[in-house]
Amino acid sequence: MKMSSSGLKPLSLQLKKSEKMKLNFNLFSILILLLVSTFSFAQKKTPFQINGELFEVPGKWEYRNQLKQSGQFHLTNKTEKISLSISVRKPEKFEFYKEGLTEKELLNAFYKWEYDYWASSNGVKAEVSEVKRNEEKNYIIWKIIIKNAPQNDHKDQTSYLLYAVRNNNLISLNLTNNTDKKEALTETESVELLEQIYLK
Repeated sequence: MKMSSSGLKPLSLQLKKSEKMKLNFNLFSILILLLVSTFSFAQKKTPFQINGELFEVPGKWEYRNQLKQSGQFHLTNKTEKISLSISVRKPEKFEFYKEGLTEKELLNAFYKWEYDYWASSNGVKAEVSEVKRNEEKNYIIWKIIIKNAPQNDHKDQTSYLLYAVRNNNLISLNLTNNTDKKEALTETESVELLEQIYLK
């Protein structure tokens, strides 16, 4: 290829080189952003071990208390104004337990037992519905909307729950949005957070 009289490469070659540099810079920037976001996300997890099961909860969470009757450990995230209860219990302690149940049967019995309790409105007006079921990973996500909840200034309170069976343990995660935050987590965000906690 001929050089121009000034000794410079033709403009078409200069543009190609410039475009390659820009593309390389963009790819490098994306790689750095991915590394930084992955590193910072990894730094923002709070680990909790409950009855031998490890949970890594995204964000900064604090242990509040344990509800002895239900075996739930209550955690809060002050920044996001949400609370989470985690329970890990042996199935033999439940009235629905029968020897010889498969994990799937045990999960369905656990879910039905709790679902029926809330759906039967034991003094509480609640709407209950299944949100997602994962047969492969053996968990069910469902939600409870408590109408005119007294603990919530008589506003509706929505909780998303993940029920699962793992290592012969019944696991329940209960995520509740506090309503003093202007925008509560959406259903999609709630489901994603529960799955992140459970699936690690």
